[in-house]
Amino acid sequence: MGILVSLLIGIIVGSGITYYILQKSQQRKTIREYESQIQILKEEYQQALKDAKNRSIDGSRAVIKGKIAEQLAPVLPNFKYLPSDARFIGDPVDYIVFNGYTDLKDNGGVESNLEVIILDIKTGNASLSQFQQAIAKAINAGRVRFEVVRPEISEQQNLKKHNQSLQQDLSQKTYSIKEIRKTYSRAYKPWSNDEDEQLRQRYRQGVKINNLAVEFQRKPGGIRSRLKKLGLIK
Repeated sequence: MGILVSLLIGIIVGSGITYYILQKSQQRKTIREYESQIQILKEEYQQALKDAKNRSIDGSRAVIKGKIAEQLAPVLPNFKYLPSDARFIGDPVDYIVFNGYTDLKDNGGVESNLEVIILDIKTGNASLSQFQQAIAKAINAGRVRFEVVRPEISEQQNLKKHNQSLQQDLSQKTYSIKEIRKTYSRAYKPWSNDEDEQLRQRYRQGVKINNLAVEFQRKPGGIRSRLKKLGLIK
Protein backbone atom coordinates (compact mmCIF):
# COMPACT_ATOMS: atom_id res chain seq x y z
CA MET A 1 0.00 0.00 0.00
CA GLY A 2 2.82 2.38 0.90
CA ILE A 3 4.55 1.63 -2.36
CA LEU A 4 1.39 2.40 -4.31
CA VAL A 5 0.94 5.71 -2.55
CA SER A 6 4.55 6.65 -3.17
CA LEU A 7 4.20 5.72 -6.83
CA LEU A 8 1.04 7.81 -7.15
CA ILE A 9 2.72 10.78 -5.51
CA GLY A 10 5.70 10.37 -7.84
CA ILE A 11 3.42 10.32 -10.86
CA ILE A 12 1.62 13.48 -9.72
CA VAL A 13 4.84 15.32 -8.95
CA GLY A 14 6.40 14.20 -12.22
CA SER A 15 3.35 15.30 -14.14
CA GLY A 16 3.46 18.68 -12.43
CA ILE A 17 7.12 19.14 -13.21
CA THR A 18 6.59 18.03 -16.79
CA TYR A 19 3.66 20.44 -17.16
CA TYR A 20 5.71 23.28 -15.68
CA ILE A 21 8.61 22.58 -18.03
CA LEU A 22 6.30 22.39 -21.02
CA GLN A 23 4.62 25.66 -20.01
CA LYS A 24 7.96 27.40 -19.66
CA SER A 25 9.06 26.04 -23.00
CA GLN A 26 5.85 27.23 -24.63
CA GLN A 27 6.24 30.67 -23.05
CA ARG A 28 9.78 30.97 -24.33
CA LYS A 29 8.63 29.93 -27.78
CA THR A 30 5.81 32.49 -27.68
CA ILE A 31 8.19 35.20 -26.50
CA ARG A 32 10.62 34.38 -29.30
CA GLU A 33 7.79 34.55 -31.83
CA TYR A 34 6.68 37.94 -30.50
CA GLU A 35 10.24 39.22 -30.48
CA SER A 36 10.63 38.07 -34.07
CA GLN A 37 7.40 39.82 -35.07
CA ILE A 38 8.46 42.99 -33.26
CA GLN A 39 11.81 42.96 -35.06
CA ILE A 40 10.06 42.54 -38.41
CA LEU A 41 7.74 45.43 -37.60
CA LYS A 42 10.70 47.59 -36.59
CA GLU A 43 12.47 46.85 -39.86
CA GLU A 44 9.31 47.57 -41.85
CA TYR A 45 8.85 50.83 -39.95
CA GLN A 46 12.44 51.91 -40.58
CA GLN A 47 12.09 51.11 -44.28
CA ALA A 48 8.78 52.97 -44.50
CA LEU A 49 10.34 55.97 -42.75
CA LYS A 50 13.29 55.91 -45.15
CA ASP A 51 10.96 55.68 -48.15
CA ALA A 52 8.90 58.59 -46.82
CA LYS A 53 12.02 60.72 -46.38
CA ASN A 54 13.15 59.89 -49.90
CA ARG A 55 9.75 60.82 -51.29
CA SER A 56 9.82 64.05 -49.32
CA ILE A 57 13.30 64.91 -50.58
CA ASP A 58 12.34 64.08 -54.15
CA GLY A 59 9.21 66.18 -53.80
CA SER A 60 11.19 69.09 -52.36
CA ARG A 61 13.70 68.85 -55.18
CA ALA A 62 10.90 68.89 -57.72
CA VAL A 63 9.36 71.96 -56.09
CA ILE A 64 12.72 73.76 -55.98
CA LYS A 65 13.41 72.92 -59.62
CA GLY A 66 9.97 74.20 -60.53
CA LYS A 67 10.55 77.47 -58.66
CA ILE A 68 13.91 77.96 -60.35
CA ALA A 69 12.37 77.26 -63.74
CA GLU A 70 9.63 79.81 -63.04
CA GLN A 71 12.12 82.54 -62.19
CA LEU A 72 14.59 81.80 -64.98
CA ALA A 73 12.06 81.05 -67.72
CA PRO A 74 12.32 84.44 -69.50
CA VAL A 75 16.07 84.02 -70.05
CA LEU A 76 15.91 80.41 -71.22
CA PRO A 77 16.31 79.70 -74.97
CA ASN A 78 12.80 78.29 -75.50
CA PHE A 79 11.02 81.32 -73.99
CA LYS A 80 9.50 82.94 -77.06
CA TYR A 81 8.84 86.40 -75.58
CA LEU A 82 11.21 89.22 -74.71
CA PRO A 83 12.23 89.02 -71.04
CA SER A 84 11.58 92.76 -70.75
CA ASP A 85 7.94 92.14 -71.71
CA ALA A 86 7.40 89.55 -68.95
CA ARG A 87 6.29 90.43 -65.42
CA PHE A 88 6.56 87.74 -62.75
CA ILE A 89 3.67 87.58 -60.27
CA GLY A 90 4.00 83.99 -59.01
CA ASP A 91 0.44 83.36 -57.88
CA PRO A 92 -2.06 82.33 -59.14
CA VAL A 93 -0.05 82.24 -62.38
CA ASP A 94 3.62 82.88 -62.99
CA TYR A 95 3.74 85.66 -65.57
CA ILE A 96 1.83 88.36 -67.33
CA VAL A 97 3.51 88.99 -70.67
CA PHE A 98 2.92 92.29 -72.46
CA ASN A 99 4.08 91.03 -75.82
CA GLY A 100 5.25 93.92 -77.98
CA TYR A 101 5.44 96.43 -75.11
CA THR A 102 9.21 96.91 -75.32
CA ASP A 103 9.01 97.44 -79.06
CA LEU A 104 6.17 99.94 -78.60
CA LYS A 105 7.98 101.84 -75.85
CA ASP A 106 11.51 101.89 -77.22
CA ASN A 107 11.11 101.59 -80.96
CA GLY A 108 7.76 103.22 -81.66
CA GLY A 109 6.09 99.91 -82.49
CA VAL A 110 2.50 99.47 -83.60
CA GLU A 111 -0.12 99.54 -80.83
CA SER A 112 -2.27 96.95 -82.56
CA ASN A 113 0.59 94.44 -82.28
CA LEU A 114 0.52 94.62 -78.49
CA GLU A 115 -1.03 91.61 -76.78
CA VAL A 116 -1.36 90.51 -73.17
CA ILE A 117 -0.65 86.87 -72.30
CA ILE A 118 -1.30 85.14 -68.99
CA LEU A 119 1.47 82.56 -68.79
CA ASP A 120 2.32 79.77 -66.37
CA ILE A 121 5.50 77.70 -66.28
CA LYS A 122 5.22 73.93 -65.83
CA THR A 123 8.01 71.37 -65.57
CA GLY A 124 7.84 67.61 -66.08
CA ASN A 125 4.30 66.25 -66.02
CA ALA A 126 2.85 69.09 -63.96
CA SER A 127 -0.56 70.32 -65.05
CA LEU A 128 -2.67 73.41 -64.41
CA SER A 129 -4.34 73.57 -61.04
CA GLN A 130 -8.11 73.76 -60.74
CA PHE A 131 -7.91 77.50 -60.14
CA GLN A 132 -5.54 78.10 -63.04
CA GLN A 133 -7.94 76.22 -65.29
CA ALA A 134 -10.73 78.49 -64.06
CA ILE A 135 -8.62 81.55 -64.91
CA ALA A 136 -7.90 80.18 -68.38
CA LYS A 137 -11.63 79.61 -68.96
CA ALA A 138 -12.45 83.16 -67.84
CA ILE A 139 -9.89 84.60 -70.25
CA ASN A 140 -10.99 82.42 -73.14
CA ALA A 141 -14.61 83.43 -72.47
CA GLY A 142 -13.64 87.10 -72.69
CA ARG A 143 -14.24 87.88 -69.01
CA VAL A 144 -11.24 90.22 -68.99
CA ARG A 145 -11.19 94.01 -68.77
CA PHE A 146 -8.91 96.95 -68.04
CA GLU A 147 -9.83 99.28 -65.19
CA VAL A 148 -8.46 102.50 -63.73
CA VAL A 149 -9.08 103.10 -60.02
CA ARG A 150 -8.90 106.60 -58.57
CA PRO A 151 -9.42 106.42 -54.80
CA GLU A 152 -11.19 109.51 -53.47
CA ILE A 153 -9.68 111.14 -50.39
CA SER A 154 -11.87 113.61 -48.55
CA GLU A 155 -10.66 117.06 -47.52
CA GLN A 156 -10.69 115.94 -43.90
CA GLN A 157 -8.45 113.00 -44.74
CA ASN A 158 -6.10 115.32 -46.63
CA LEU A 159 -5.92 117.63 -43.61
CA LYS A 160 -5.25 114.69 -41.31
CA LYS A 161 -2.44 113.47 -43.56
CA HIS A 162 -0.96 116.98 -43.66
CA ASN A 163 -1.02 117.25 -39.85
CA GLN A 164 0.58 113.84 -39.48
CA SER A 165 3.30 114.82 -41.93
CA LEU A 166 3.88 118.11 -40.08
CA GLN A 167 4.13 116.35 -36.72
CA GLN A 168 6.58 113.88 -38.19
CA ASP A 169 8.72 116.70 -39.59
CA LEU A 170 8.72 118.48 -36.23
CA SER A 171 9.64 115.26 -34.47
CA GLN A 172 12.52 114.67 -36.86
CA LYS A 173 13.72 118.26 -36.47
CA THR A 174 13.64 117.98 -32.66
CA TYR A 175 15.59 114.77 -32.86
CA SER A 176 18.07 116.43 -35.23
CA ILE A 177 18.66 119.35 -32.82
CA LYS A 178 19.28 116.93 -29.97
CA GLU A 179 21.83 115.10 -32.06
CA ILE A 180 23.55 118.34 -33.12
CA ARG A 181 23.78 119.55 -29.51
CA LYS A 182 25.78 116.48 -28.64
CA THR A 183 28.57 118.18 -30.61
CA TYR A 184 27.61 121.88 -30.31
CA SER A 185 25.86 122.37 -26.98
CA ARG A 186 24.60 125.92 -27.77
CA ALA A 187 23.38 125.22 -31.31
CA TYR A 188 20.13 127.08 -32.19
CA LYS A 189 20.09 128.91 -28.84
CA PRO A 190 19.66 132.74 -28.78
CA TRP A 191 22.81 134.85 -28.86
CA SER A 192 23.47 137.15 -25.93
CA ASN A 193 25.03 140.63 -26.24
CA ASP A 194 28.17 139.39 -24.52
CA GLU A 195 28.49 136.55 -27.02
CA ASP A 196 28.07 138.96 -29.92
CA GLU A 197 30.81 141.23 -28.59
CA GLN A 198 33.12 138.31 -27.91
CA LEU A 199 32.46 136.94 -31.41
CA ARG A 200 33.39 140.32 -32.95
CA GLN A 201 36.66 140.41 -31.04
CA ARG A 202 37.65 136.83 -31.80
CA TYR A 203 36.82 137.15 -35.50
CA ARG A 204 38.82 140.39 -35.79
CA GLN A 205 41.70 138.59 -34.12
CA GLY A 206 41.74 136.24 -37.11
CA VAL A 207 40.25 133.14 -35.50
CA LYS A 208 38.90 130.75 -38.16
CA ILE A 209 35.19 129.94 -38.33
CA ASN A 210 35.68 126.26 -37.48
CA ASN A 211 37.66 127.23 -34.39
CA LEU A 212 34.99 129.78 -33.45
CA ALA A 213 32.40 127.00 -33.76
CA VAL A 214 34.26 124.94 -31.18
CA GLU A 215 34.84 127.94 -28.92
CA PHE A 216 31.23 129.14 -28.98
CA GLN A 217 29.77 125.61 -29.16
CA ARG A 218 27.72 126.45 -32.24
CA LYS A 219 27.65 125.01 -35.74
CA PRO A 220 29.97 126.61 -38.33
CA GLY A 221 26.87 127.60 -40.29
CA GLY A 222 25.49 129.30 -37.20
CA ILE A 223 28.75 131.22 -36.76
CA ARG A 224 28.63 132.41 -40.38
CA SER A 225 25.00 133.51 -40.03
CA ARG A 226 25.82 135.52 -36.90
CA LEU A 227 28.85 137.13 -38.51
CA LYS A 228 26.65 138.20 -41.42
CA LYS A 229 24.08 139.62 -39.02
CA LEU A 230 26.82 141.56 -37.27
CA GLY A 231 28.02 142.90 -40.62
CA LEU A 232 31.42 141.28 -40.36
CA ILE A 233 31.09 139.16 -43.50
CA LYS A 234 28.88 139.27 -46.57
